[in-house]
Amino acid sequence: MLMTNQTPHVQDRPSAVGLRVLSVEPNSLGQRFGIEPNDSLIAINGHPVHDVLDYWFYSSARRIRVEWISHRTGTRQSRTALKTYEERLGLEVEPFEIRRCNNACIFCFVHQLPKGLRSELYVKDEDFRLSFLYGNYITGTTLTEADMKRIVRQKLSPLYFSVHATDESVRRQLLANPNPPPILEQLDYLTRRGIAIHTQIVLCPGINDGAVLEQTVRDLSRFYPMLESIAVVPVGLTSHRQRLPKLQNVTPTYARAFLRHCRRIQQITRQAIGYPLVFPSDEFYLIAGQEPPSYDEFSEIPQIENGVGMVSRFYWGFSELLHDFPSVLPRHYRVAAITTAMGRKVIQKLIDAMNERIENLRVEALTVTNSLFGPGITVTGLLPGRDFLSAIQEAPNYDLYLIPENALRPWDQRFLDDMTFQELETKANKPIRVGGSTAATFAHAALADFSPY
Repeated sequence: MLMTNQTPHVQDRPSAVGLRVLSVEPNSLGQRFGIEPNDSLIAINGHPVHDVLDYWFYSSARRIRVEWISHRTGTRQSRTALKTYEERLGLEVEPFEIRRCNNACIFCFVHQLPKGLRSELYVKDEDFRLSFLYGNYITGTTLTEADMKRIVRQKLSPLYFSVHATDESVRRQLLANPNPPPILEQLDYLTRRGIAIHTQIVLCPGINDGAVLEQTVRDLSRFYPMLESIAVVPVGLTSHRQRLPKLQNVTPTYARAFLRHCRRIQQITRQAIGYPLVFPSDEFYLIAGQEPPSYDEFSEIPQIENGVGMVSRFYWGFSELLHDFPSVLPRHYRVAAITTAMGRKVIQKLIDAMNERIENLRVEALTVTNSLFGPGITVTGLLPGRDFLSAIQEAPNYDLYLIPENALRPWDQRFLDDMTFQELETKANKPIRVGGSTAATFAHAALADFSPY
């Protein structure tokens, strides 16, 4: 049964700013209430609704009372109903405005971008809602007391924090922020109240390594197990750092020394809490010329999206994949996998296996240098479309070209320089396919012309 109430604005109700409704699903509870597009959602069960997270959280209750303002009449409407926990209200609401970062981190990648890229690439977000929804990292420097209480109340867990250093003087230097809130106090407040945390450290040689890193891991390990992992990633330096602080690159020699030091830290941490907690990204191992860990002893690899266990995940099911390869192709077939020097280190084992096991197949890696960011940026996901086009034009005699999936924005298949995949195909006038994030998807893309593989 639905109960109806229509009143003018009153002072003892939540603020009538409202969250605009964009659309209403047919036959949904929202439509049965009479909510229409362009109405303003005000409150659910007496709680003000400021953004989509409020909407999702409060609309999950079984008994639901919704208040909104009709765009037709300007009057406040109210409906109450009982529903199942799974039943949705059926509203699409306007997206929230992203909170911007108030730091000027000395290693910030946005500050190192060349001019002329898409406008959204220059947005520095610092929004706990994006951390919860998408795993974006926040420093916590914009968190208010109300934010902290809301995180706990709505159980926005896990969250992802960029800590970098717990020594506050070093942290201020890294963030270029003279007065950030104490990170350890924030983490203590959240973890004590059941919020799981993943953290990252962007390692800047000579600044937050060595004893500073040891202190950071020691301080963060106090919050284990609610603080579930620490990923350490190497600083990325582009060729566009004019007027920015001078930072050191992570060289092969440095990477090898760092990995030795990190293993000692892991051993000490494992002895203290029973878990290593801190994990270097695979990039450190690749720079050092070493094989990244398989992480076989872990039921779940922590922070794989941050490059920890990336290579291991790529080769999941590799043995089974080898047995599925055809022994021979009906004709000679050449495939070029376009990648970076770093990417080549990842896929070379697969390429060698395919060439050895499949007669008439020749797969080769075409290594390119990033023309947009410079030679210091070696991850494949930051290659612009023009680099793939140049590689194809300079080596035109292959039957197929493979490009990495992570170089394309998923929803519109667009590279960082705004070239689309379709434009690349048209300009190159060659067969091109997208290789996935695993050895299996890479192999299937390479052999897709040969049914039934």
